[in-house]
Amino acid sequence: MNTHPQIRRVTSVLTRSGECGRPKFALSGLLQGRRARVELRHIRYFIAVAEELSFGRAAARLHIAQPPLSVQIKDLEKDLGVKLFDRTSRTTTLTHEGEVFLGEARQIVDQVGRARHAVHQVAAGALGRLCVGGIPYAFAEELPRIIPRFRRENPHVLLDLREVGTQDGLDAVRSGAVDIAFVREGDPVEGLEILPVRTCRFEVVVPLGHRLADAGTVDLRALAFEPFVVTARHISPYYFDQTLSLLANRGITPRTVIEASSIPAQLGYVACGMGVALVPESATSARVKYVSRVALEQSVWSTEVAAAWHGSSVPAILSRFLEVVREEFAGQR
Repeated sequence: MNTHPQIRRVTSVLTRSGECGRPKFALSGLLQGRRARVELRHIRYFIAVAEELSFGRAAARLHIAQPPLSVQIKDLEKDLGVKLFDRTSRTTTLTHEGEVFLGEARQIVDQVGRARHAVHQVAAGALGRLCVGGIPYAFAEELPRIIPRFRRENPHVLLDLREVGTQDGLDAVRSGAVDIAFVREGDPVEGLEILPVRTCRFEVVVPLGHRLADAGTVDLRALAFEPFVVTARHISPYYFDQTLSLLANRGITPRTVIEASSIPAQLGYVACGMGVALVPESATSARVKYVSRVALEQSVWSTEVAAAWHGSSVPAILSRFLEVVREEFAGQR
């Protein structure tokens, strides 16, 4: 028969031997051949009587009448097959068996209290596990701002970080493999909420020594006959489509398109003289060797990173994470 882990834990508490110096008293032996009907209320009632050593005071503490309390204790003793109290008209004392059961009973109540606290923490989003995916680009800017703060404010949440591509990240969110993914925004995705986190302008990157390397600005039409290096569509459909759409709007159909696996790879291809690229200006904010950056005459803005998550049901732990995201990037989009 399958047993819930919590029930197994309670059973293990009940079946341990007595403390050193006391008679050994394994409840499992006493319960053999019996169908135990011990409930948590029986244990709480027993503890109250054991601590007060008075049925009258225990009943007042529990806010119940004394006769029903006496009945409950008798039922408990009958279930266990042992006598827990020695009672006279004036005194109530614990038997040796009762002393052992008191220690075990307190552990059970404490464990139930910890379990209740843990459940409430999970419901409040303060305890649990959150899986976060991010494109490589997000690991350079967004995630280093979000993750350390979230961990400081939520020390009991286990964070699982994964590197994903845009399409892989969206698929992972849809399947439930990750709770939230930081990707490049594209067309609306059914069932998913999309929050733009950061936007910036496109700029042109050309190899050193290129005819436009020293130009302050450039019209895209001046690049009509250049080979273009782009991030592969299966990795970032939005970035790929936006780049080619931007060129098409200027009447440009690239004679050669070279697909790279990431923006750093794009810059590497350009540095090797394989072509030119349209990349977000933030991608080249750090010094990049062997390439020149040229601004576009007409600014074109792109969503660099967006957060995507299931919109149908947002658990408390994810709501906490989204609060940090919104606060960290408020007014920067």
